[in-house]
Amino acid sequence: MAKKYYLPRRDESFLTWHDNYTAGMVAHGLVLGFTPAEITATQNENILVHAMWDAHQVAKTAAGVATANKDTNFDLVRAHSIRDVKRGKAHPGNTPAISQALGTVGAEDTTDVANAKPTLRLKGPALQGDTKLDFDKSIFDGVIIESKRGNETEWSWLGTDSEPHYQDTRMNLAPGPETRQYRARYLLNDSPVGNWSDILTVTVPG
Repeated sequence: MAKKYYLPRRDESFLTWHDNYTAGMVAHGLVLGFTPAEITATQNENILVHAMWDAHQVAKTAAGVATANKDTNFDLVRAHSIRDVKRGKAHPGNTPAISQALGTVGAEDTTDVANAKPTLRLKGPALQGDTKLDFDKSIFDGVIIESKRGNETEWSWLGTDSEPHYQDTRMNLAPGPETRQYRARYLLNDSPVGNWSDILTVTVPG
């Protein structure tokens, strides 16, 4: 039976693997023909990746806090803006020219709903259990996602998504790389509208 590739792809799993590898190099490196300097270099690289991982985690936490603060304050200001626009538009002194100057008049919607179709894109690398698809939402409520993979000839319904992006969490049907096809169609008021997107073909590594 074929064996899976030994090196983990996810950073956190690789870190655990490299800890074990470094300990093994210290114990057996000389027997395998590595010099003391080379073994020390492996130990130093282990220290390096741990330092980089720790820095990444700190930055990730800080970014999460900054994003949450941004979202909270943007939502607050948006709510205040909507409240004040409504009040201003209802005032007897308001005119179309004033509304235009304030930027409170929306552009004409020229979307051709009957012929609209989403554009699917791969977001980041394709991975087993973590293949992300991005799409343009436009004026619609969301999209339906369907897929074919391997030798499948029929489209399978994966789900719906109201906000980009969609995450395909499936593992490959068999060991080795897997070719997958995706397509999407818009949803409006819980009903599919428009045309199917162009097919996005993705190869998920084994």
